[in-house]
Order: sequence, then C-alpha cells, then structure tokens
Amino acid sequence: MNKKLILLLLVAMACRQQAGESDETSVNARVPVTVASIGVGEMADYLDLTATSMFLIKSIVKSPVNGYVEEQLVNVGDAVVKSGELFRLRTKEAASVQADSANTLGFTGLVPVRASLSGVITAIDHPKGDYIQEGDQLAVIALPSSLVFILEVPYESGGFVKTGTSCPVMLPDGEMVMGHVKSVLPAMNNSSQTQRYIIQPVSPQHEPENLIARVRIVKMNNPKAISLPKVCILSDELQNQFWVMKLISDSVAVKVIVKRGLQTNDQVEITDPVFTAADRFLATGNYGLGDTVNVIIQGNFKNQ
Repeated sequence: MNKKLILLLLVAMACRQQAGESDETSVNARVPVTVASIGVGEMADYLDLTATSMFLIKSIVKSPVNGYVEEQLVNVGDAVVKSGELFRLRTKEAASVQADSANTLGFTGLVPVRASLSGVITAIDHPKGDYIQEGDQLAVIALPSSLVFILEVPYESGGFVKTGTSCPVMLPDGEMVMGHVKSVLPAMNNSSQTQRYIIQPVSPQHEPENLIARVRIVKMNNPKAISLPKVCILSDELQNQFWVMKLISDSVAVKVIVKRGLQTNDQVEITDPVFTAADRFLATGNYGLGDTVNVIIQGNFKNQ
C-alpha cells in the first residue's frame, strides 16, 4: 500500500513539474517583429478631378449671302491671319445667269469671305460646291493662346477650389503643366451636377481641344505632420478605434490608442498622442496581439 502511495506522489510531482515548465515556456514566448519610428514631414490630402481642354475664343465664319461655295481656300488645321481670304462664294443670282448669253456685262457675283481674327481653322462646315444660305456657318477659327482647361467640380467639393490658387494639370502622356484657377462658371452641369471652373495654364500651351487631363486640388496640408507607416496602425472590425503597439523596452510592447489625420498610400498622420523620435512601434508581427506582449526584434521595417 505504501508503495502505491509513493508512486502516486511521484507521478503527481512529475505532472506539476511539467505544467510549471509549460507555463514558464508560454510566459517567456516572444513574438518576432520588425519596428518602425515616426516620420516628420509634409503631408497633404488631394482632390483629383477631370478637366477638358477648350479654346475660349472662337470666331464663327458665316455666309453673308445665299449661293454656292465657289472656292475653299483653307482646310482644317490651317493657320490664318486676320482679313485673310477663306472662301469665295457665288451668289444664287450670279449662278443662275452665269451661262446666260444675255449676261453681256460678265457679272460674276463672287463674294470673298475673310477671317475676322488670326488663329487656326478647327472646322469646315461647307466644302466647295455646297449650297449655303445667308447666315450659315462656313468654318470655325480658334485662337490658340486662349486654350484653357475646364475643370468639373462636384458641388459638395466646391469649397476646396479657390480662384487665384495654383494647381498642377496632369496630361495623358505624363507631362505636368502648372495652371491657376481663373474663374468659375455660374451654371451647373445638369447631368453630373458639377460646377465648371476655368484653369488657365501659366505658360502658352499647344495642346488640342477636348484633351482630358487630371487636376490635383489640395484639400488639406500639414508641412510638419508626424506620421507612421500604415502597417503600424491597427483597428477594430468596425474601424471605430485605432491603436499602435509601442515598445516600452527592447522586449515588451503595449497597446496605445491613437487618432489619425492625413493619409497617403503608405503613411498615416498621428494627431494624438504626441510621440517622439525615440519611440519605436511594431510594424510587422503586430496583428492580433494583446495589450501587452513580449517580442523579439528582428530588424527595422522598410517600406517597399
């Protein structure tokens, strides 16, 4: 009987010893992590909108008589000068008597049509031989120096666009030109409910009309923002609360609730609390950790 009791006591002691070692192992377990420090620099939030190139100044060339286009002296894309001849029209009356043997005076009825300004022909509406009536549009002349970009701004975002401010215009080929908000048109686009702003390029442009570009408007800017890599920021399922895991020693990290500000693709501004340059935060290995955790640092985090 004593032998059985002693054996049971030995087994119990062995189990306790194994349990103690297991608890000690779990307590001393450390999570491998990488760490990051705060950054200080300019951060901004932008509004990217669509703009379309357009010539503000155009001249509509109209027919002064009823008749026929006898000669077309220009084509689309041609540069013309003020008072330069564009068309020659033959009046309807002259065309009817042109082959009449009674027309002994040689009445031709040719009427020259001239440009009212110097520019570029952007449209020809009636080629040679067409019959036209008085007031019909013959062509359109655009003034190249009047090229602007018409910016479409949602009504609720109009407060971010200020006349006189500068803004970059990104063209489809990757080129960027600077412009400034010249004025706002007092009408809404009925279908898209956007208001139109005129963006005047700072330097003369030679872009075609109807070119779609992107305009970047600054919504908010902080030249000395304190930020962390986005991977350092954790949140609950509803994203109502945000926190970081901050190192309080080389091996222990604790949960700290934070408030966010501006955001970019890889950085998030921290507005509260105030951190210092010496503070370090978990960047990888931080997901799903408790309020306090033992960690082992494997290096510094590097943005890709």
